[in-house]
Amino acid sequence: MKKKILFWSVLTAFVIVLYFFTKEVFSGSIILDPYAVNLPFLHIKWYGIIIGSSVVVAYLLARHQLLIEGVNEDEFLLAMVLIIPIAVLGGRLYYVSFTWDYFSKHLNQILTPWTGGMAIHGALFGVFFGTWLFIKLRKHCSFTYLQGMDAFAMVVPFAQAMGRWGNFFNYEAYGAPTNLPWKMYVPPQYRMPQYWSYKFFTPTFLYETIADLLVFYVVYTYTKNKRKKFGQTFALYLILYSVFRFFNESFRLDSLWFFNLRIAQVVSVILVIVGAWLFAYTTKKGKDVSPEKKGVTEV
Repeated sequence: MKKKILFWSVLTAFVIVLYFFTKEVFSGSIILDPYAVNLPFLHIKWYGIIIGSSVVVAYLLARHQLLIEGVNEDEFLLAMVLIIPIAVLGGRLYYVSFTWDYFSKHLNQILTPWTGGMAIHGALFGVFFGTWLFIKLRKHCSFTYLQGMDAFAMVVPFAQAMGRWGNFFNYEAYGAPTNLPWKMYVPPQYRMPQYWSYKFFTPTFLYETIADLLVFYVVYTYTKNKRKKFGQTFALYLILYSVFRFFNESFRLDSLWFFNLRIAQVVSVILVIVGAWLFAYTTKKGKDVSPEKKGVTEV
């Protein structure tokens, strides 16, 4: 009981501090420095710290669930070692492929993601492929593909919500100019050239943070209380996240385009269809989740 009180007290205090800090940044009273450390010999961005922290949190949450299901811990850790680099590579190559006009003239920057340019859909596809590859290479893996994807889908929305605050520190992933009460001030050096005369923009990163937390609550609760077949959580995540992303993308100014189509919206529609099919298929023919919880239950 005391631990719960302490947890909620700390969380409440954090949210209050974050609210007032964000309010000051949105008004322009505080101008953020994207670098946490900016020395001649060492440069570390807040974006990297936040993304790294989100990976650790996601790992701990997924590990907790998989250990309950009897998955070998060392095998899961080994899987993470393979999958994370593939996800980073996927996110970068996806971005590069849809901004080729620029990168065709700067080939030396293709494999330097720290210079800017990652796409969440590319990273997701990297995880999908990396998980499949790991299981194929292991042959006698202690978890199935859909079991692994369920664990991933159960925690990744929380990691995504954390990661969007990296965009906050970089003044990126914002939407069209606005006068809404929650408008966000963007310093001139971070404004897109055609919007240089505007000061306040739509904080689409914040919209996605809120939506990701809602998706996390739904898929996490569903996995713990209602999931009957492996793959259902994964399917539910694909549907919920993609529906939100489709609508939020229409507000963003930095969308990747293919002719007159926003790529993220096209992919979102495809993933909703895939998710709906997968949910129906696994519900009918999927492998049952054992009602008996095996393994340890503490993180």
